[in-house]
Formats: sequence, structure tokens, C-alpha cells
Amino acid sequence: MNIKASLIGDLLQKNPLVQQLIHQRQQDIALLAIVREQLPSAMQIHCVDVKRNGTHLTLYLDSPAWLTRLRFMAIDLAAALTAHEIRMVTGRIRLNTHLATGTRSVTRSAPRITATAAAHLREAAAAETDPELSALFMRLASRHVADSTTSAD
Repeated sequence: MNIKASLIGDLLQKNPLVQQLIHQRQQDIALLAIVREQLPSAMQIHCVDVKRNGTHLTLYLDSPAWLTRLRFMAIDLAAALTAHEIRMVTGRIRLNTHLATGTRSVTRSAPRITATAAAHLREAAAAETDPELSALFMRLASRHVADSTTSAD
């Protein structure tokens, strides 16, 4: 058997379905730029993607707050996009993963408690007869971090 190995790039360039998907994505990216120009400046960065399906355009926003704002302006936005054969605009939420991963460590840090609260929890753990509740108090007390950022007692 004489089989010649082909580069994957060559195979993808010759595949009509892949070419159709690439063309559609390029059109969506161009439409995203046009849509962002129509949005208020504060909202532009929160529109993370668009998807066109005939005359229906779906905007993907990064939070429910911006989606709510879009609902109030969807009819006007559709009217502004009639030159691009858009008749209806709707929205969906899609988290902007680049922003979400950058803030995860800040927003999901363990809560800190004061030294006084930790001492009270340790005392309650020592006095508690239920071993599970005592262990819970000790786990909570262990969240005390002694540094300059904790609040005053």
C-alpha cells in the first residue's frame, strides 16, 4: 500500500465544511466590530461575541447586568443593523474566561476573621461536647490570618 502522508493544514484547506465554518466565523468577527460601534461605550467591552443565524443576531455578553441593558435597546439595535439584514437582536450570557480567570484568586479568597473572633471560636470548641461542632469551630478559627490587613479587634 502506497499511502502518502498529508499535512493537516492541507487537509483542512481542502475540506469545504471547514472552509464554510472559517468563512462564517470571519463574518461573525466583522459583525462583532460593527455591533460594538453601535453599543454605548461602557457596554462595548462586555459584548464578547456575536452569532448570526439568518436575520437573527445573538449577542453574547459577560454578565446578566449587561444582558438586561441589551433587552431595553434590542429593538433600536436591530433597526441600526438593518443595512446588514439583521431584523432581530437577542442576548445570552457567556463569561469572558480571560477576565474570569484573572480575578478568581481575588474574588474567591477565604474570608479572614479577627484574632478575637478566632479566640472565641477556640474557647467554644473546647467547651463543646459535640465533636463535629467542636471540629467546625476549630476550622473556622483556623481562618484567622495574623497580618496587617485584618480589622481591629
